[in-house]
Amino acid sequence: MAKQQQTKRRRRRYNPGSANAADVRPRGIFSIFGNVRLFFIGGALLMLGSLAVGGLYAGNQVGGGHTNVQGFVEPDDDPITTLAPERDAPEVRQYDAPPPLIIDPAGDYVATLMTEKGDIAIKLFADRAPETVNNFVFLARDGFYDGLPFQTVFPGFSAQTGDPTGTGRGGPGYDLPQEGPAQFEPGFVGMANASQFFIALADSEQFDGYTPFGRVTAGIGIAERLQQGDLIQSVNIREVAMAGAEPASPGNAS
Repeated sequence: MAKQQQTKRRRRRYNPGSANAADVRPRGIFSIFGNVRLFFIGGALLMLGSLAVGGLYAGNQVGGGHTNVQGFVEPDDDPITTLAPERDAPEVRQYDAPPPLIIDPAGDYVATLMTEKGDIAIKLFADRAPETVNNFVFLARDGFYDGLPFQTVFPGFSAQTGDPTGTGRGGPGYDLPQEGPAQFEPGFVGMANASQFFIALADSEQFDGYTPFGRVTAGIGIAERLQQGDLIQSVNIREVAMAGAEPASPGNAS
């Protein structure tokens, strides 16, 4: 009877139709199942071992935290709420139409993104993309970008922000056509839609369908360390006096 049981077990475990089935034999601990006496002895040892392991596991539970199967001690606190505290949703500002012209296309403008990681200075290409720069300057001065996160970040490729909804599909309420798609270089800043813009961190043809409207002149290391969710605290726009230009003289008192 023991021999029949042994044969049935082997047929269930191995494919009898295989050409090499006859060459397959259980080895090591699996050979216990071929001997009834060893089978019962092994079962008793296995039961005692399980009781011992259970006692050790219960002892680890007493000291706080918990130990998983791999032996790593994990905190009881929720890691999500510990590492990523909730933020207040930014104000969603909407406009009926693109802004009127408020910049001088011949002027020299610098935008400073003040982020949680540090400041990023961007020289704006007002002469190359006046409509795009004008739109960006208007939104920045109106506080549109204040408190918005970098909602899409691909390390070593790009960092994108400017979506008040945080979904990647939001905008200011109007459309702005691409003014002059051109070749990008690392550090160039492009407008993805009427409010969303990205910092190119790599040399890629994927950017060439968009309008570059600025270039990072300081803080490229900050841009490279940005992570998804990092906030823009504010954007400062400064018009730089051109070399050789005479400063305006104050009016004389009469």
